[in-house]
Amino acid sequence: MSFSRNVPAGMIPVTFQKITTNSTATALNSTCLTASSFMISVETQSARIRFDCNSTNLPAATTGILLTAANSPYLFTSVNAAKIKIARVTAGAVVQVAAFNWPSDKVTAPTQ
Repeated sequence: MSFSRNVPAGMIPVTFQKITTNSTATALNSTCLTASSFMISVETQSARIRFDCNSTNLPAATTGILLTAANSPYLFTSVNAAKIKIARVTAGAVVQVAAFNWPSDKVTAPTQ
């Protein structure tokens, strides 16, 4: 997984998802599951993200990678979309996710 603030040339847009966070961790929608790279914009309030989620390790207000609105957007590449979950740090966090693939990706929806 790598991190950058710029979308590399040649990436193919797959879909877009707006997440208004609540008290539970939110997974990406089924259309996003076919992507391997994500540009994430955090609006208004900070959020937390984890890339290794299952039923026992979920992001929460104090657990996970902190994504602040001031440092947004974030670009993550080569990640398993099925294991990504996002949670709010405080009430009112809105996260916008743009999903991308590389032309060489042969991605199918991963199993959880």
